[in-house]
Amino acid sequence: MSAAPRATVLPDRWFRANPDSAALSRPRLLARSLIHLAELDERIGFYEELTGTAADLRMPIPDFGGLELAAVGNMLLIASVRPFTDIQRRTAHSVIVPALTAQLKRLRAAGATVLEPPETILPGSRARVRYTDGTVAELVEHRPQPGELPRPSPRPAVRGAEPVLLVRRAVSASAFPAAVALYETALGTRCDTRLRLDGAFPVELATVGSLLIVGTDGPEFTRSADVGLALVTTVPLERAYGLPVPLDGIAPAGRHLVVLREGTLAEVWDGSVGLRPATTPGP
Repeated sequence: MSAAPRATVLPDRWFRANPDSAALSRPRLLARSLIHLAELDERIGFYEELTGTAADLRMPIPDFGGLELAAVGNMLLIASVRPFTDIQRRTAHSVIVPALTAQLKRLRAAGATVLEPPETILPGSRARVRYTDGTVAELVEHRPQPGELPRPSPRPAVRGAEPVLLVRRAVSASAFPAAVALYETALGTRCDTRLRLDGAFPVELATVGSLLIVGTDGPEFTRSADVGLALVTTVPLERAYGLPVPLDGIAPAGRHLVVLREGTLAEVWDGSVGLRPATTPGP
């Protein structure tokens, strides 16, 4: 009989509530924030307070550029003491997938280009792709190390989730249907919500898992076309986030731009408009 694999000595601070992503019911899409390692603890605390969700993974990866990662809900914090590369900065979001090979096959069939082929890393394996709309995404398959068991965050529990944090993708009105179809394929799930808000410049909204797609040609979206983060909430803005940013043009009812306390520009939607974003996928 062969000997059982020896337990891996993982770095300090390492924990994963779900070390095997094969249990996911669908890919888990995460917004990305690139920060200096010295900011990581503060940012984890900020996003836990903002979303009411405890971090569910923290991974120091010393053999992969000295990175340390943490996930809070749908936000992935990527910390390093080194400058980030151009491709890291151009990567719009990260996706934890049940199986990397199957996900790449699905994306290739949908026209995606593999920019970086699969490679083994401490959490499991990874690859980088470019979708047909030009978006660059990093795909990661999590697999447990020998002897690794699910481990929740050692930090104190927080209140129930409110608001919901989403990845945001803005497109023109004409590109909206194609964007919805693309991300339904990429994320392996159907659209959860699809709305149209009428006004001087109509706005179409769709949620696909933890992604909010915004389609409009309105001038109020011009300045926020590159905003990658959205919040759906019923909590009054002044109680939670920061200062609203003055908008160019006429913003649709229930929508604001805010600067979060940690400096990120985010789009905030009042939950009363009818958005029903999905929760983080699980087994």
